[in-house]
Amino acid sequence: MNRRDFVRLLSLGSASALCGCSTLPHLHSFEKLFKKTNSSQSEANDIAEVLATPAQPVLTPEQMTEEFLKDARTRSLYFSQDFPEDILIHGRKFELMQGLVRKFRAVQRHVGHGNFNLLGMDEFFRLAQTASGAAEVTSEEKLFLEEMFYFDAKLYGFHGEKVFHKMTDIVKPGSTVKIPFTGHFLKRGEPVEIYNKIKKDVGNTVLVTSGVRALAKQYHLFFEKALETNGNMSKASRSLAPPGYSFHGQGDFDLGRKGYGYRNFTDDFAKTDEYRRLLDLGYVQIRYTQSNLLGVRFEPWHIKVPA
Repeated sequence: MNRRDFVRLLSLGSASALCGCSTLPHLHSFEKLFKKTNSSQSEANDIAEVLATPAQPVLTPEQMTEEFLKDARTRSLYFSQDFPEDILIHGRKFELMQGLVRKFRAVQRHVGHGNFNLLGMDEFFRLAQTASGAAEVTSEEKLFLEEMFYFDAKLYGFHGEKVFHKMTDIVKPGSTVKIPFTGHFLKRGEPVEIYNKIKKDVGNTVLVTSGVRALAKQYHLFFEKALETNGNMSKASRSLAPPGYSFHGQGDFDLGRKGYGYRNFTDDFAKTDEYRRLLDLGYVQIRYTQSNLLGVRFEPWHIKVPA
């Protein structure tokens, strides 16, 4: 099947064809799955955005109206709430996602967390054959990855624009700069200039917590989040951009406060002196504001860099 026919097939199918049904069988908890792989603390820190568990409001019975539940801002505010139109996957597709996450983790350990940020999918496929704890990515897994990449994220409720348009897209060699003592990279040019300016104006208490992400990294993070939500892809997309849609691929980056840990990926960051000082700087923009209509939760740590 060529790509045009594949995309046409997806467009003809309904969202429910992706998930099968809206209720899930009993599944291992994300915590148990994570521990099963003997992941190191450094690996856990690398997916802090996934593991962070921010406190958030809960919908009251009075709010459970059809109009309220379909409102985009409602879903962004109550991003960990289950909504009737959420898209879920389970069964064989959930198993495929579990297996791919194990391979992403193994390749990440093999190449190092920093280098993994820049890995394209073709390189991931090659390395999966040699990385300890991984295995060759099967044709069934590749088809599932392609299905996830070309699925219209608007059906999840995510309304951001696509950054990578082909699964073979890569971060061009030489287009990034490694930021010392962070394990992350920034795009050359404006992203580095903005970061250096922030460091000068805010101080050394801020640092990059996530920079450039190529496709392998975004697949990994999104699938980790999808496992945590027991296959609720819509809920995952309210916290992490689906593969191909992350603005980290074009220059955006995350900032955090040194020593703040997972709280850098919660609303707690908005209570810090560092965040208040960022707001006072006219050249700093937040990508996912409190009133954003992209279907994403408020992310005070996510710095927007114009394309």
